Parts: sequence; structure tokens; C-alpha cells
Amino acid sequence: MAILVLTGCTGGPGGGPSAIAVPSQALLGPLPSDGVNGLRTAADVFYTDVTECGGTPCRVPADVLAPAAGTDHPTIVVLNGGGKLFSERRYQVPLAVELARRGAVVFLAAYRGISTGNYDSDSISDARCAIRYARAHTTDYGGDPDRLLVVGHSQGGGLGLDIAVHPEEEAEACLADGSAIPDGVIALGSPRPSMRDAIDAAPPLWVVSGSEDERADAEADARFLGERGYDVVGRVLPDVTHDGVTDPSAAPEVVDLVFEAIESLGSR
Repeated sequence: MAILVLTGCTGGPGGGPSAIAVPSQALLGPLPSDGVNGLRTAADVFYTDVTECGGTPCRVPADVLAPAAGTDHPTIVVLNGGGKLFSERRYQVPLAVELARRGAVVFLAAYRGISTGNYDSDSISDARCAIRYARAHTTDYGGDPDRLLVVGHSQGGGLGLDIAVHPEEEAEACLADGSAIPDGVIALGSPRPSMRDAIDAAPPLWVVSGSEDERADAEADARFLGERGYDVVGRVLPDVTHDGVTDPSAAPEVVDLVFEAIESLGSR
């Protein structure tokens, strides 16, 4: 089932907006007010133009959470784990809320993947686009485009690492230009990036896993990346699972780690 949404693309008579069929999974509506009180929010912000989700026209959404006031806040792009529908991205809202309450502008971005009938290359393209879009629009919410971190869970963190260690590339149907290379990446329970055609220099990297995570080992991954010359910190959190590593109620130290990383960027 699809919902017709008036988009900003042109194509109607006289260059007016056209009705584009967008999969209903993309549209979630406002964030629950009882969880985001005191924050500025924007829901269902499309950061791509019309593209394809498994052959169906779609646009890729994000939500924005930001402090109600102030300027020059750091910018964080939060990427969910793989295999998620667009509608499932909000499992990371608790993390996004805590980051915004601490003073960051957060773009909680979905991306295309296996669940939408797309390929890994589409996932990377969307993650690049989300970074570009966040840089281009974070000042609208009081954010600093020159302090941008990716905080990704599982495959989302792997996408951030891949982007950091590979050359800049184009992003399909992206609604923003500019650099897609983040100023740092925090990968939570994430796979190692591919080293094929990797560049020699990359922004600072943090790899984090829980001691109860059977899918990731941050200490081993940090050694792997460090041996290849990257600036990387590995951290294993005790008694934390693969899913718990992105949940501030299970791993509150993750929020502290994110802001320690942000502070360290200014001293490098």
C-alpha cells in the first residue's frame, strides 16, 4: 500500500510539485511528545529525492532531534542496524533523545537495504547522503557542520567505518552536496569495514561492543584497524549485549563516550 505525498520535486504543469507514491512505511508522524519534551524535533524529513526501493518509488527519511536553543551544537548522524524497515528506525530514539538533551543536533536516519529490496551499495549511498544532508541543514537547528560524527549500530556503524576509510563517492538522488566524510565514527557492535581500495588516512574511529555480544569484538577490531594505521579506540562494555550497546538504559556510558569523542576532535 502506498500513500501519495506531495514532494518538492517538479514535474507537474508549470513546474509545480508532483504527487509521488511513497511507501507507507516511511511515514511515522511526530515523535511521541512525552519522550521529547523540551527538544526541537522534525519528523519524516526526506533527505533523498525520489529513488527506488526494490523497484518501487520511494524517498529515504530521517528524524531530527535538537536542543531547543543555542548554536554551534555538534552534529550526530545516527544510523540503525541492518535489515530494518524505514519504520523501524526509531528503536534508537532513546539514544537520540539522550544525545540531544546533552547538546547535540541528531539526525536519526534510515537507509535502504535488504528490507527494501536494495543492495549494500545503496545502503552506503544513503549513508553518505545522510551525512551530506546533515552537514547542509544542521545550522537550521543550531548545529555545527564542522563537527559531525556518525554513531551507527551494527551495520549502521559498519557503513560509517566504510565511508571513513574509503574515497569520497557520489550519493544517489541526494538532496545535498558537500563532504560525506564524517569528522569521526563511533561504531556500536559493528562489523569491520572492507579494506579493498581503502585510503591511508581516515578520521578518528571508535569501535565499541558489549561483552555479551557474539557478533562483534571491539578490542580485536581496534587492533585490526590500528595495525593498518588508523586512529582508533576500542572499548568493550561489561554485561552489554549486541542490542543493548545502542540503548542508553542498558549502556549509559555510550552517551558519555560520544561526547568524549566530540571533545577530543577539537584537540586533534
